[in-house]
Amino acid sequence: MEKAESKESDNVVRVGVRRNWTFYTFLAKKLFTEHDTVEFQALDTAITNAVEAAECLVKNKYATIEKMYTDSIDMERKAGGKIKKAKIFIVLKKSEDFQKIYDDYEKERSERLKTREE
Repeated sequence: MEKAESKESDNVVRVGVRRNWTFYTFLAKKLFTEHDTVEFQALDTAITNAVEAAECLVKNKYATIEKMYTDSIDMERKAGGKIKKAKIFIVLKKSEDFQKIYDDYEKERSERLKTREE
């Protein structure tokens, strides 16, 4: 049986405020094992989490920023009417050294966990 083709939206991460930026950094690293690009999308106050996660991935050389842009969208209010909200899109491209950096980090992490158990 052939592997099903992955959808384009499989690599889109909708960033929220209920989790912190480290969760989205972890999630992006997992997605990079299957995709060459990952896109963060965030609304309003969640924009900070998306930017911090992207900065962490770039700083640690897991990825580079391929494209980043913003938009404002109209959202319906519960009480009626519309409100404009800011939305950010950050497209990250997996670095050439991603697999080596990822494997080194996972090895170091598992060693730290072993020493904690002892």
